Amino acid sequence: MSTTKLKYPNTELALARKQGDELADKTVKILFETGFNPLKSNSYNQLIYNNQAIPKDFPDVLTTYFSDIKSSKVDEVLAENGSAFYLKHAAPVMLCLGMLSLPYCYAAAEGAKVLSFSKRIYEQPEKRLTETAEFVFDVCSPEAFQPNGKGFISIAKVRLMHAAIRYHLLKSGKWKDDFGYPVNQEDMAGTNLSFSLIAIRGLRKLGYTISSEESQTYIQYWNMIGEMLGIQNAWLPDTNQDAFILEKKIKQRNFKYSKEGEMLAVNLQNYIKNQPLPFPFPSTTMMSYLLGEDICNMIGLPYDRVDVDLISNIKNVNAIRNAFPANYQKEFILLKKQFGERKSESSPFQFLSKLAS
Repeated sequence: MSTTKLKYPNTELALARKQGDELADKTVKILFETGFNPLKSNSYNQLIYNNQAIPKDFPDVLTTYFSDIKSSKVDEVLAENGSAFYLKHAAPVMLCLGMLSLPYCYAAAEGAKVLSFSKRIYEQPEKRLTETAEFVFDVCSPEAFQPNGKGFISIAKVRLMHAAIRYHLLKSGKWKDDFGYPVNQEDMAGTNLSFSLIAIRGLRKLGYTISSEESQTYIQYWNMIGEMLGIQNAWLPDTNQDAFILEKKIKQRNFKYSKEGEMLAVNLQNYIKNQPLPFPFPSTTMMSYLLGEDICNMIGLPYDRVDVDLISNIKNVNAIRNAFPANYQKEFILLKKQFGERKSESSPFQFLSKLAS
């Protein structure tokens, strides 16, 4: 009789749907109950770099929170290798962010429901795309966890934002228990995989050869980021195989059509349609190619097999890959000017207009 333990059983994932982030949730509860709104604090908004001192006017609970995250252990070798992978593929990774990772997440029906409570996300999809791109850049840049980087601070602020969403939704009376806990452990694990495993799948579809070792390194790098974001270790897969299993389980449990997911995806696609792309294919077809038919059906996006088959032709895949400059270090500098220096404004795909030059 086999004694092999089943990976990521449904019973444990069901419990994960009821769990948030104890540290951030406690911090936000105290802040709001004592009348401190971080977003209305100049010192909070001006805290950007890891080497900045924690402002003296912060409440004790917020000081402790930032100190805890800034003291997180960083595997220096993993950080170097993970950021090197990002540096080498930064431009296509950022393309996949908008055309694959974000719309992929919209297929998680209850997760999409959380986002649906934000009118801004519905009406200004470019804002979420821009802010997410800036976050990815902050935590994946070579200096992310160095004194002059922004990784620790960006992670701390995103983690607080998730806790604030939970706090307000649970107090609103609009959130039902059968939706699960908002921004729960299972949803956060799925989102984390969308930035690692799913991004790697996108790169491969764009014609890049990614080794098993490179894939595992990038997944483990995002595990390190995910742990700082408050994701429990149980939902941070160590290997390619475990990541594959967890992603499949989360998809089977949560991915289905929802009107919220469709609205988010359609609004995002309508925005991307008007962005410059260095490819001889419509953005709608590119998104269909990257997402696949099942996900497109779940989020209400069109899927034309004939058009998608044209892209998947090896000659066309090579044309897509070759649209990205071979000098990735030069390209990274352009990305840094846009995302690292917060000059994205409302054009997160601005960097793509440089690719064909």
